[in-house]
Amino acid sequence: MNNLVIRAAETYDLRAINRVIESAVWNWPASSRFKKLAVTPLQYDDLDLTHYNFLVAEFHYEIVAIAAWDPDMTNALPDGTGGLFHGLYVLPVLQRQGIGRALIDAVFKSAADRGLSGLLVKAHKFSRSYFEKQGLEVIASNEGEYPWQYWKKFSE
Repeated sequence: MNNLVIRAAETYDLRAINRVIESAVWNWPASSRFKKLAVTPLQYDDLDLTHYNFLVAEFHYEIVAIAAWDPDMTNALPDGTGGLFHGLYVLPVLQRQGIGRALIDAVFKSAADRGLSGLLVKAHKFSRSYFEKQGLEVIASNEGEYPWQYWKKFSE
């Protein structure tokens, strides 16, 4: 997509980040009650901006997508430990344009450049097919674990 800029998020982007999340969640194939209850816990606050790394995608100077990830190597992966891909949201009107893929690629590059061995993705059931189409490997879950886990390996 032309005119797409991916950059690190700033504190002043928080309101726009949360608007993208709200819009994306309201587009999920779920009941209105579920979506209403899901929006607030999925949105980020100032503390999250200090803990996670955020990338935003801008189209004509407007934030249209966000990705958040945690570089701490504390998540179990099939080949050791790695960071956590925390969230990916794209405005519904711009989905299927390659924006999510561009953000994922930017996160993966940043994580690999930091020397991480990989990233764990805990996908929501509504986004499972998306992450599978991105070529992420499925991690089998045990009883009591988050059921839809994927990972991206960066190094051999």
